Amino acid sequence: MEKETSQLTEKQALCIYARMLHTLDSSEFESFLSEDFSYSSQKVLTDMNSKDEFIEYIRPKLETIKKTKSSVYAELGVCPAYGHTDCLIMAQGDKSNLLGVAYASVDQGKICGLFLCIVPTPDSAKRSGIYPGLAV
Repeated sequence: MEKETSQLTEKQALCIYARMLHTLDSSEFESFLSEDFSYSSQKVLTDMNSKDEFIEYIRPKLETIKKTKSSVYAELGVCPAYGHTDCLIMAQGDKSNLLGVAYASVDQGKICGLFLCIVPTPDSAKRSGIYPGLAV
């Protein structure tokens, strides 16, 4: 029987997502996505329910961020909600311009879900000051 040596945690999944947003390179994040990955946002009406659909969405979005030189910040934090504890506190333009929180779900070593929320509010999250992958 083969022993599982490493299990991806929600916090590690959030770090990988934050690195993608800070480096504007989705390749590492894509390699961790499950085939039935789902992405939802409380600001968007329809969810995405496949890895391919998300990749088609995120690559042009990252290109747009590159072109506009818009700063995106994803800070590790803690904000218990929806069965999760660890979160990313999302900001744009300035680290104090908080937009929402992100939660990740993992299953069998893959990221199976990413959820962007405006409730709970990002200012209710406990901030860490840690921005994975952000060049100083």
